[in-house]
Amino acid sequence: MKQGRALPDLALELERQANAKRDYLAPSGNLTVRSNGHTDLFLGDAFPVTDIAHGQIAEYLDVPKAFYDRLRGRTDDLIVRQEGDDASSDQEQTLFDVTVNTLLASKGAQKRLVRTLDGNARAFLSDSYNPDLDNFDVFRVAAQAIEQAGLGPDNVVSTEVTERRLYIKVVSPKLEAVVTPDNLRNGHSFLMEPQVVQAGFVLSNSETGLGSLRVSQMVYKLVCTNGWIREEAFRQRHVGKALEAEDDGTVYRSDTRLADAKARLLKVRDHISDALDEDRFRDLVGRMQETAAIRLESGAEKCVDATARKFGLTQLEKETVLTELIEGADLSLWGLTNAVTAAAQKSESYDRATDLEAIGGRFFSLTKPEIKEIVSAS
Repeated sequence: MKQGRALPDLALELERQANAKRDYLAPSGNLTVRSNGHTDLFLGDAFPVTDIAHGQIAEYLDVPKAFYDRLRGRTDDLIVRQEGDDASSDQEQTLFDVTVNTLLASKGAQKRLVRTLDGNARAFLSDSYNPDLDNFDVFRVAAQAIEQAGLGPDNVVSTEVTERRLYIKVVSPKLEAVVTPDNLRNGHSFLMEPQVVQAGFVLSNSETGLGSLRVSQMVYKLVCTNGWIREEAFRQRHVGKALEAEDDGTVYRSDTRLADAKARLLKVRDHISDALDEDRFRDLVGRMQETAAIRLESGAEKCVDATARKFGLTQLEKETVLTELIEGADLSLWGLTNAVTAAAQKSESYDRATDLEAIGGRFFSLTKPEIKEIVSAS
């Protein structure tokens, strides 16, 4: 499992972000962008636009992202001259700015929530988005839930906060099992070393509109610290009543919305218990054991190719999975899913590493035709 921040460092960073962020509500027609090496969004002050917010602006304006990015990447040469009353008042603007500003103006009074952090526009969202499911509040509820489950800081195996999401990954040594892979080498059957796994959960949240507040089941392998993320035990969307703003455009935090957010957060504690349910854990271990008995009939390379196609792995990820599979010397479906989660540890992105852990978990829900598609790939 890819390591992120130490738990105390995460707490400090989340508290810093809670104090540094600002939310603004404004009519789309009052918003403009201006590009000069980078793009600023103007809503009184200028806020540099992050890649996440760019994607959300493109989606809101119904502009294909590929076209949006092409215009955005050519702000130095795709220039439009805006004629004034005389030649001296003519202005030049980038085609990107003209396109985006024209479309924003066409939206008129439709309000958008602009979320900022450290002076950057980090998200561009609907005015019905609930900004009160705050990462720092989620962290504090998680700390209470971990304590109530009889666990402590030592059971938190990985944490991180990225531009996209907050992640807290926890294991419980109270729920432990053994998966024994049955392998075949040189025509002789033998048992590899038993692999001990423990139950766990992943708590994740996004403040930038890239996912719900979630609690997901996780299984953690002790020897190589691989982690599999499976089904969600709980999902809470960031949707609420239309937001209200102060005179300066900053979002007003009403007592009603804050009470609603608190009630939603309290549900997290109950669903962490669901993710650590013993019956669910034993069921998942049983599915893992089943994959240990399924041979990769077509060989390592073809089966990894099929996996890459099915789950959308990049070329580098595919190569890493193949290397891990060969070095692991376990040519079973269990060995393949181990290779995927081992590749997660080598991903440069914590977000993508977590995606790969979730892909590893999807192996245990595959139908028989889907399994055949992988293990008998031509």
